[in-house]
Amino acid sequence: MTDSGVRRRPEFWPVVVLSAALVAVLGGWTAVSYLDRTRSDPGCTERIALRVVTAPSVAAAAQEVGGRLAARDRCLDLVVEARESAQVLRDLTGATPAGSAPGAAAPTAAAGPPPDVWLPESTLWLRRARDAGAFQVPETGVPVASTPVVLALDRRTAARLGWPGRAPGWPALVGAERPPLPVVLPDPAVSPLGFGALVAIRALAGDAPGAAAAIMRRLAPRTAAVTGEAPPAPGGPGRGETAVVSTEQEVLRGGGARVAVYPPSAVPGPDYPYAVLSSAGSRDGAAAFLRALLAAEGAATLARHGLRTPAGAPPAGAATPGQIRDSGYPPAPVPPPAEAAALVGAWGGVHLTARLLAVLDVSGSMAARIPGSRETRLSATVKAAQGGVRLLLDATEIGLWTFSTDLDGQRDYREVVPVGPVGPRRAQIVERLGQVRVQPDGGTGLYDTTLAAYRDSARNWTAGRINLLLVLTDGTDDNASGIGRERLLRELGALQDKRRPLPILFIGVGPDIDRAELDQIAKATGGRVALTPDPAGIRQIFFTALAEFSCLPPKCRR
Repeated sequence: MTDSGVRRRPEFWPVVVLSAALVAVLGGWTAVSYLDRTRSDPGCTERIALRVVTAPSVAAAAQEVGGRLAARDRCLDLVVEARESAQVLRDLTGATPAGSAPGAAAPTAAAGPPPDVWLPESTLWLRRARDAGAFQVPETGVPVASTPVVLALDRRTAARLGWPGRAPGWPALVGAERPPLPVVLPDPAVSPLGFGALVAIRALAGDAPGAAAAIMRRLAPRTAAVTGEAPPAPGGPGRGETAVVSTEQEVLRGGGARVAVYPPSAVPGPDYPYAVLSSAGSRDGAAAFLRALLAAEGAATLARHGLRTPAGAPPAGAATPGQIRDSGYPPAPVPPPAEAAALVGAWGGVHLTARLLAVLDVSGSMAARIPGSRETRLSATVKAAQGGVRLLLDATEIGLWTFSTDLDGQRDYREVVPVGPVGPRRAQIVERLGQVRVQPDGGTGLYDTTLAAYRDSARNWTAGRINLLLVLTDGTDDNASGIGRERLLRELGALQDKRRPLPILFIGVGPDIDRAELDQIAKATGGRVALTPDPAGIRQIFFTALAEFSCLPPKCRR
C-alpha cells in the first residue's frame, strides 16, 4: 500500500472485507483472442490490445462473444478475465498492502495492470470504486444484461407451499411476522442482492412506522456472510429448509431443482454495467466489444447463460415450466446515493456488525514472559485474539496485520489476513493467528503502521458497520527512520470525516506503554486506550469497546 491520501468511501456500502484474498476469484487469464501475439498481420496498421475484467456470472458469456469478435477482427488482441468485483475494487483502489505474508491466502489470479474495461454485476460497484478514489471508473456504465433479484426456493419446498398452482409470494415469505420458512439474506452491506432485498422490504413495509426495521430484524439472524458474488443455495424440506435471496440466473443454474419467487415489483439487481476505464488507445476495441455484446448474437449468448437483456427480455428456452417468469421483467434503477445510504444505515441499526482491522505488535519485546505465567506477551495476545474471533458474528469483517520495524522490506507492517467476513473464514483466521511469530530484535514501528492502517481502513470504510482500527502493542514508537508523532497527528486529523467515524482502539500490553502517547493519538480519531498487564483481558476490552463505538451515523457523528 502506498503512502497516499485517503479516498472517500461510499456512504451506502459497508464493508468490507477482512483476510488475504479469501474472496473466491474465478481467475486466471482467459485468452479469447485467436491471434498469435508475436505475429504481425499485414492488414493491420495498428494492433489493439484490450483487457476486460468481468464478474464471474457474466464471464463465460463474455468470453464466447469475445472469441467470435477476435476471430473476425484480426487486429484486436482481446483477453477476458473472470474476477470477483470485490477483488477488482481492491485492485483499483490499492486497498491491499503489497507483499502479503508468506503463505497468506491469495487470489487465484494476479491483479495485473488495471483493466481497460470493467464489467461488474452491479452499478453499485462503480459507485463504490469512485467513492474509494478510483476516479478512472465512470459513475455509470452501459448495461449489457440483467437478472432479477428473487427468492430462490427448492422445488420441493415450493410444491409444499402450493407451487405451481399457487406460488408463494414475498409478502408471505419475507413480510409476514411468522413466515412459513426461514429466509437467508446475503449481507446487504456488501452484496448487491442483499441491497435489492432492502428495497423490497421498504416497499413491503409501506408507511407503517418501524415496519421495515421489524422485517430487517427478523431477517438479521439469517444473514449470510458473502465472500463472492454467488449467494448460498436454498435448503430443501427438512431441518435445513430455507429460501434464499438470490437471482434468476442462479435459479436457472440450479437446473430444475429451484424455483424463483419475484418481489411484487422489480428491485435494483445485477445490471452488468460496461465501464471503460482506459485511455484512448483501446477505446475503439472497447466500443467494438460493447457492440458485440449488445448485438442479437451477443444477446443470445447471454441468454444461454441465464441472463436477460438490459430491458428485461427473458432468457428464452432456459427454464423448466413455471421455474421463472417467461415474460418481460424491466429492471429497477439503483436509487440515488443518499437514499441508498439511508437504507444501508437502517440495516446497520438492526444488524450491528463491525469492520475491523487488527494490527498486532510482533516486535522483539513481545517475546517477554508474563510474570507468573509460561506465556509470552505475544502468545497470550494471540490466544485472546483467537477467542475473540470465535465469538464474532459471521457477517463481521476482520483483517489482520502484524508490525515491527522493516518487517516487509523497508515497511514496518505486513498483511497476514485480508479484511473479509468472519463466517466462512473463521477457522482459517484462527489458524493464521496461531502462525504469528515475534520478529527477533525487531523494534516498534508504531507511527508508520498506525498511519498506514488508518488510511487503509478509511479508504475501505463501510456503511452500516462499526468501523474500527484495533492496535495491540507493548511499547512506544522507536523507529528513528519513520514519521514522528507530530506528523502522525496531523495526518490523522486530515483524515477525519464525521460522516464516517473510524476510531482507533489501542490495547497496551505490559509495563512499557506510554499511555499519554497513545491517548493523544487515539483522541485524534475519537478512539480510546485500554491497558492490561495480562493479555488475557484483551477479549473483554475489545467487546466492551464495540459496545461503546456502536453508535452509527446519522444518529451520532463522532
